[in-house]
Amino acid sequence: MKKIIFILFFCFLYPDNQKSTNRHNLSIGFPDDKTGISMIGYTYSIKQNEMDEYFIGGGTAVLAFTGSIGWKHYYTKSKFSTYSVLTQQVVAHLGFSGFMSTISLSSEYDLIKWMKLKFGGYGAFIIRTDEDKIEIGFIPFVGFSFNF
Repeated sequence: MKKIIFILFFCFLYPDNQKSTNRHNLSIGFPDDKTGISMIGYTYSIKQNEMDEYFIGGGTAVLAFTGSIGWKHYYTKSKFSTYSVLTQQVVAHLGFSGFMSTISLSSEYDLIKWMKLKFGGYGAFIIRTDEDKIEIGFIPFVGFSFNF
């Protein structure tokens, strides 16, 4: 896990050659492909190019908070795009706390320039710190993404 965080942090050190005005992203939906078990999530793109995005963010549900760092890779990019997201997250909830590695295989449809409908599958590998327990799960998701 320390190697993954180091690699993602190292990728952020290289300058971004392409200037982008859409570095902020607000997501509504449960779960979120970038911020995990969140109903409302915010991410900031640290580095972007045509097919990749490295981000850091956080999200909240009714009684949970997630902090995340990750990588989004597009396979096709058009009005209807397909992509995958790999993240490392910290989760704090009244019922548990721990670390979560996730992968999402998703599609998004551009409704308007700054709003997208996204849907796909969300898989998680959870290591709980409050108990000696590991959990694995996969659930479908749907949500909206607002870029600004």
